[in-house]
Amino acid sequence: MKILHLSDIHIGKSKNHTTLKTIRDWLIDNKDIHKSSVVVITGDIVDSGELWQFKCAQHHLNKLRLAGFNILPCPGNHDYGALGIIENNHCIRQFGKYISNNADYPHVEIIDNCVFIMLDSMLEEMRHDDFIGAQGELGKQQLNTLNYHLDDIEQNHSEMKVVVALHHHPFYYSHFLKLRDDELFKKVITDRDSGDSRIDCLLFGHKHDEKRFHDKEQKYNIQIIYSSGSTVERNENGRFIIPVIDLETNTIERHLV
Repeated sequence: MKILHLSDIHIGKSKNHTTLKTIRDWLIDNKDIHKSSVVVITGDIVDSGELWQFKCAQHHLNKLRLAGFNILPCPGNHDYGALGIIENNHCIRQFGKYISNNADYPHVEIIDNCVFIMLDSMLEEMRHDDFIGAQGELGKQQLNTLNYHLDDIEQNHSEMKVVVALHHHPFYYSHFLKLRDDELFKKVITDRDSGDSRIDCLLFGHKHDEKRFHDKEQKYNIQIIYSSGSTVERNENGRFIIPVIDLETNTIERHLV
């Protein structure tokens, strides 16, 4: 199984909507190169929650779906409101209608030999009246549901790979950007008795910093921990980076577009 990991597209900012078309077309035209039909998008798909941004995102995602891709999105702070800090329920409904097909989170999908669990790290954050940062919080209810799903996988699908994805960075401890309940999250994905990880791959975005966390992989016994940078930001050579995560070899290919 190979996974295409996109993040922090921010449709509505600069010319990101046209950049996404370039990336979309590359994914469709180069299936023989990346060899993946699964696209995980870890949040901030739109920039300020305006209707046209959601409709634009839907247009591009539907093009990918029609081309045979499985699209697995989770929301970020910008998807839920202006400036990434002014969350509102209207944006939540728009995200459900135009992007996630009204998925409930945690959202679980089984594709081939993999279980994908998409999380909403804004779910509990909506309860905070805090406009000084772009923090996230999963909340006890979502973490309990995640724990239930992991228990079920261990009992009924133990042969399958488990991929968990969310927007907020669980290892970045800036007060203004962190996942508030990161320690509780790490406890849920860790076996209480053995201390081994209950998941195989952890994906996130938010910080616009592409990085594979080899030290955290060893600490938490997770095969791949990876933060995608912003898909629409060019590297030092003016290219876009499209990461492809190979769950069989535990490697990451970086295609330049």
